[in-house]
Amino acid sequence: MFRIRHFLHRTPFKPSLPRKSSKHATFELPLESRMRWSYLWYASILALGITTGLAARNFAGPLGLPIPGSREDELILQSLDQDVDKLEIVQSLRKQSFNLAGPRSKKVYGKGWMEVDLAQETAQEGRGSLLETMSGTRGLGVQRAFWNAETREMVAVVWIGGGMSGWPGVAHGGAIATIFEEVMARMVRGPRGSVESIHRPISLSVTYAKPTYSLDFYILRASFSRPNLPQTEPPPEPEAEPTKSWLSWLSPQKDLTKKAVAEQKQCSEIVGTLESVKGDLCVRAKGTFGVNGPTIGEEVA
Repeated sequence: MFRIRHFLHRTPFKPSLPRKSSKHATFELPLESRMRWSYLWYASILALGITTGLAARNFAGPLGLPIPGSREDELILQSLDQDVDKLEIVQSLRKQSFNLAGPRSKKVYGKGWMEVDLAQETAQEGRGSLLETMSGTRGLGVQRAFWNAETREMVAVVWIGGGMSGWPGVAHGGAIATIFEEVMARMVRGPRGSVESIHRPISLSVTYAKPTYSLDFYILRASFSRPNLPQTEPPPEPEAEPTKSWLSWLSPQKDLTKKAVAEQKQCSEIVGTLESVKGDLCVRAKGTFGVNGPTIGEEVA
């Protein structure tokens, strides 16, 4: 009986762990887990930042583009020359034009369209310009330009390389404005002759309608919207009575009222557009030029 009573009333066995082990199980393991997750988080953010930076760098200035003047660059330019000659607008203008850069006499007076080699004219002038500075596949390595002396307009097909990107895959606005300035200055000077500072625009306004993506061909059209036509006997300007009575003793060079009117009339305006090969309008531009100096739009120097 004693054994049975002792067996029924004995305290059940409850194993317990030491307090030190309990503390380790409660605090140490979660701390190590949090440290591991923090390391993984920082490593993921670092990898994402490096990947995004390299991707943006490759889009803005692709690493695969060769150095200007290298063998790879020459091969790509040869391929681009073939591609631009296959464009419909180039073939159409060549059918109704002659090549001004070819072997011709010193004085050539052409009617209609004439093809102008801007790169060759720059080399003959012996000066650095946009076409020389931005040459190669990265810049403006390929171009075709056509000038019409009758309508006083120019059509140019230009290649915008990846090195002219300001935003990943998008051409820089300043580079586009420089292209307009170079083409308009050539129109003011004429198909031949050196472009001086006098042929540069007094003011140039550019409106960007759509993004202009790099690594593609674009068509630039420009024409005189306000030409300064020569007059054999210009009509005399009416003069106000106060000007006659008080400023009649001043010379025309010192009379600012007379000088302002004269300078306002000695200006020409050129408007231009930049569109894709598909016909999408991307950029509009308008430049104002002074006419002091060589004749505007002269055919051949």
